[in-house]
Amino acid sequence: MSLKNTSDSYGTLTIILHWLMAIMIIALVIVGFIMTSMDDGNDKWSIYATHKAVGLIVLVLALFRWYWVKSNKKLNPLASLSNAEITIANTTKWILMIMMLVIPVSGVIMSLAGGHNIGFFGLFTIEGLAEKNKAVGGIAHEIHEIGGIAIAVVIALHVLAAFKHHFLKKDNTLGRMLGRK
Repeated sequence: MSLKNTSDSYGTLTIILHWLMAIMIIALVIVGFIMTSMDDGNDKWSIYATHKAVGLIVLVLALFRWYWVKSNKKLNPLASLSNAEITIANTTKWILMIMMLVIPVSGVIMSLAGGHNIGFFGLFTIEGLAEKNKAVGGIAHEIHEIGGIAIAVVIALHVLAAFKHHFLKKDNTLGRMLGRK
């Protein structure tokens, strides 16, 4: 298997990025819903700190992923796909790509504008603003919260579509992202 995409198969790096980011984003969404409903305390703030640090990783990976998508070959669509399915798949991909940037950026802005630091596993800390900006923080919070709900819905639809292709249409849509030709 090649590192880069070919016209008929995803490359190793594309597949690794897809699954690594899928696991991280799904975990962030689940943890995000859980931590916001927790009572204030050390456990909650520890989870918030980890959520922020992993969110930074997702942001960096998303930026790299944009580069990787743009610099790689686009796969030929499977012959079994209709024009509508191709359009929906491309639209979904770009919605997810945009959300992979918007959600972490809004989280960073929300934290910093709220005067909260963002630590990165003890390696470095991005200092929150000394003078909080509640208006900016509030807007970023809304974007982050709505984005979290929206990405959960889009991911669920994405997974359902993959299962539809695999189990009902029995085509190789999912197989391609699993490294099968």
